[in-house]
Amino acid sequence: MTRTSDLREKRLAELKRETTKRGFDRYASILKNISELPAELQSPEITALLDSERIHRIIVFPPQIQRGWDYVPKQALLFTPTRSIHLLASIWPNQEPKITGIEGCHLMYVRVKLLLLYGFLEIVAQGPEAPTQLNMEFNTVAWDHLSPPLKKLLLVAKENLSAQTEKAASSSAAQRAFEQLPLKFSNGVKIYGLLPGEELEAFTFQTAIWKRWLRFLRQPVIANTLLLLTSNYMVVIQEELKIAQGWVLTYIPRNCIAEMQKQTSDLYRKLIVKLKQGEQATEHVILLSNEAIEAWRVQWTQRGGFWQDLSG
Repeated sequence: MTRTSDLREKRLAELKRETTKRGFDRYASILKNISELPAELQSPEITALLDSERIHRIIVFPPQIQRGWDYVPKQALLFTPTRSIHLLASIWPNQEPKITGIEGCHLMYVRVKLLLLYGFLEIVAQGPEAPTQLNMEFNTVAWDHLSPPLKKLLLVAKENLSAQTEKAASSSAAQRAFEQLPLKFSNGVKIYGLLPGEELEAFTFQTAIWKRWLRFLRQPVIANTLLLLTSNYMVVIQEELKIAQGWVLTYIPRNCIAEMQKQTSDLYRKLIVKLKQGEQATEHVILLSNEAIEAWRVQWTQRGGFWQDLSG
């Protein structure tokens, strides 16, 4: 076990040195065909998997050093009309890449972090036997390539393409109200919060909360957080707890929300969003104040959503 660990650390050190050389390509590229994939991302399984499918976009990401120390191997994200496939190269020569496939119609949630140059994509969907999770780190310079096909994947999960009349009416009031949000978040609704064809029904804004730390310092407990209900989605727009320069975006199809729960603790409340696709389940947790959770509870239950209060 120790020898295997030592070999891995040695290999990672070699790869990190290679990645930090001058002139090394650090930016994502768009390919036209899977035959153009780098050798490290090729395999007979991938060819067979996509042989009969039309591919909308192929994005290849070079090896990276993320957060100053983590080595991320070469990877690619492929989008077809109905799904996404992530390829992650092995750190060892002549080994086939790891393949993770996500069906758009089985989405449970999509979460994206855009923090300065650091990006992290997390997609969870119903899998063959248990929820499938796709995780990838990337340089946010590639976000313009990644955002359009990701939105198309989100739209595959929609059941109703148009809002009902009563929803449209409540949307008008919500649209007027969100203009009173801090400018960053009102812009965030326009840029990220409303997917194509979606109407804004309701929202709750949680301002950041800090606690005293030591004698003269303070520590963040809850980040600025905006919860949105749109025609077919619950969307969460947040700042990272300790990094205000960026976004954390979460998209949850409303048709897979089984219920919401409130759990109380000493410093904050947990909003637990219980998600279900078929017989598979997962959850997404958001930290909020009691006032924000109560406001969200009213908006959610008024629209027929299930709610449960839990003891701490």
